Amino acid sequence: MKLIRTFAFTSDEFYDFLESDLLANAAKCTSRPLCVNDIKKGFKYSKHDSNAHTRIDVTILDYQRHLHYKSKIKSIGDTITIEYETRNCEQGLEITFNQHFESFESTSHNKFMELFSQAVYLGRMTDTLYDIERKIVKRREGIFDIPEVSPVEHKWLRKLVSK
Repeated sequence: MKLIRTFAFTSDEFYDFLESDLLANAAKCTSRPLCVNDIKKGFKYSKHDSNAHTRIDVTILDYQRHLHYKSKIKSIGDTITIEYETRNCEQGLEITFNQHFESFESTSHNKFMELFSQAVYLGRMTDTLYDIERKIVKRREGIFDIPEVSPVEHKWLRKLVSK
C-alpha cells in the first residue's frame, strides 16, 4: 500500500529522526556500539518481542540519506517491507510511504474484507507518519518524550520513595 503526504519539516530532520530511532532500537539488541555509518544496505539486527514471545529480524534493504529508506521486518507470522521515499517540495518534504505485507498479498479475501483491511492499514500508515511528524516537531522545540516506567520498576520506586 502506498501513501503520500507532505510535511513542514526538512529532509535533515526526517532522516535524523529515522537514524536516531533505528539506532536506539538496534542498540538494545546488539552487543557493540552503533553509529550512523552502520545504517546502510545489509545492516541486520534481531530483537525479541516479549508480548508475542517471538524473534523479529530487521534488515535494511536500501538506505540513501535524503532519498530513500527500505527495510524488511520478518517475524514468525509475517514479513513486512517498509519504504520511505522523500522529495523536497515548496511546502516542505514529500514522503511516499510504502508498506507491503506478504501475508496480506498471499491470502484471498472477499472484496469487502479486502477494502476493510486496506482502510485499516492505510489508517495505521497515516498514524505512523503523523506520529513521526509529532516527534520531529517536539525534538525541534526541545521537548523530549519521557520514557515510561515499567510496572515492576514503578512498584520498586514507590517502595523506595515511601521509606
